Amino acid sequence: MLVCLDKKQLGLALILLSAFPLTSYAIDKKFEIEPAALAKKYPMPPAPAPKAKPAAATKAKPAPKASGTVTYKVKQGDFLYRVLAREYGITGDRADAVARRVQAANHLTDIRKLRVGTTLLIPLDAAEHVAKAKPRRPVRIAAAKTGKTAPAEAKGATMMHFRAPAAQAPGAQAAAGNPQAVQDAAQVWPQLIPNAPSSKAQLDYLSSAFSLSLDPQRYPVLAAQDGGTILVDAGATLPPLVKSLLQEKNPQLSVVSERPDNPRAFYRALLNAARFYSFEEDFLVDFGTDCKVIVQADFKIEKNQDSLLRQDITLLKVPGKRPATPQALVRLLASHGFKLVETPSTAPIITGRPDDSVLYQIPEKDPRGIADALLEALGIRFQADRSIDLYADDNNGVRLEIPVYRYFEKNGKRYVLARFQGDPMGESLTNLLEGKGYQVIAVQDHDDLQSLSDKLLNRLDVAGRYGEQELWSLWEKGYGVRMPGVMLNDAKGGRIFITDRKVDPLVRELAKLNGYRQETR
Repeated sequence: MLVCLDKKQLGLALILLSAFPLTSYAIDKKFEIEPAALAKKYPMPPAPAPKAKPAAATKAKPAPKASGTVTYKVKQGDFLYRVLAREYGITGDRADAVARRVQAANHLTDIRKLRVGTTLLIPLDAAEHVAKAKPRRPVRIAAAKTGKTAPAEAKGATMMHFRAPAAQAPGAQAAAGNPQAVQDAAQVWPQLIPNAPSSKAQLDYLSSAFSLSLDPQRYPVLAAQDGGTILVDAGATLPPLVKSLLQEKNPQLSVVSERPDNPRAFYRALLNAARFYSFEEDFLVDFGTDCKVIVQADFKIEKNQDSLLRQDITLLKVPGKRPATPQALVRLLASHGFKLVETPSTAPIITGRPDDSVLYQIPEKDPRGIADALLEALGIRFQADRSIDLYADDNNGVRLEIPVYRYFEKNGKRYVLARFQGDPMGESLTNLLEGKGYQVIAVQDHDDLQSLSDKLLNRLDVAGRYGEQELWSLWEKGYGVRMPGVMLNDAKGGRIFITDRKVDPLVRELAKLNGYRQETR
């Protein structure tokens, strides 16, 4: 039943309720129950123990695979490659790639020197991470030469083998590098660093954790200038984890992985690893003034800051197919404080056929003698002291004879050498001769080889001018001679060099080695 009250009725009801107070009652205390007494009198039954699963059925949950950029706090004894292998299962080429990204992300100058307590950012891809589910056990590492493995120290220990790559097919070996170049480097290295250990020295490390050895035939060991060690890993065949172990054991170890089939780059890497005071490439040194003897070296090496003052400079040449440096030049270098170290050459010293070229020395000072020597060197036959009758063919009853010093014909043209002094009379006679078709070469008292050869070669339209000439290619032989003179090419493919300077015995010897026969006018 629904009761509706207006406002007056509702207010009256409230006044009545407030006038008559209502009484409430609570339960007697003797009927209250203490929870502690109840739990003591009626204890809870024990929970049933979970059933134990057989040990064989227990499976470890695989760790989640990391991807993107993860962080790692460096601990005592940590090494980057070891961290990547231990924590993330990354080795080999993938470890090299991640190491480069770690170095760039953390702005590291040397990944071999990690500060304890530093937090590293490690950029990873999901494909690069290999999660580990099994607990680590003691590992024994051995790099064996013959396939025999070291015995495990404890039962159940894991044996991990790092071997030098097995013998390759001939084509694969050629691709990996040039073994002979490595042997040549090991042979000449003691000349660069005296008292260096033998290249047959072997890197061996033995500890309670691992033993490691490398075949000295595949991985020669060289000495560095500061007492460190250089390991030659031609073609980068050394496993990255082995490389990291070696460098961790010996912080002064430098590994050179440059391919020896590029000799210049290979030796550049070796010299960098040797830590000399300085070295520079394509060094040239010359001796003499008018007649310069020049020696080119692939590298000039200064072992310490006093080398230049003490005249203790080492020149390294890697001739390859170029001829070896003649002993006369080796002695010349030694007399000026240069020690020449040269790898074996695959080319003979004499490369050209003897008498291919001619070296003419003209000590004459008289212009007529110089002119005769030039004509003889060019193989031109001439008539001496001839008189030219200008109007002999005109039959006009006029006879005008002009005496000339030399007369010859070449390629259908007539040439005369006349001693005109440049006066008006000489100019008039020159015009008369040229009007009759003669090519006039004026010989004056002050002419020398330079001026006279320029006049003669210009009239003959022969390529060649007086100047400092290179007798043969410096870069093809590794040494050369430069001196003033005229260089011409003859019809047989040889060269004709004409000079008015004195040729010293060393230049004569070098010229003979390079196919020049020598003649003195």
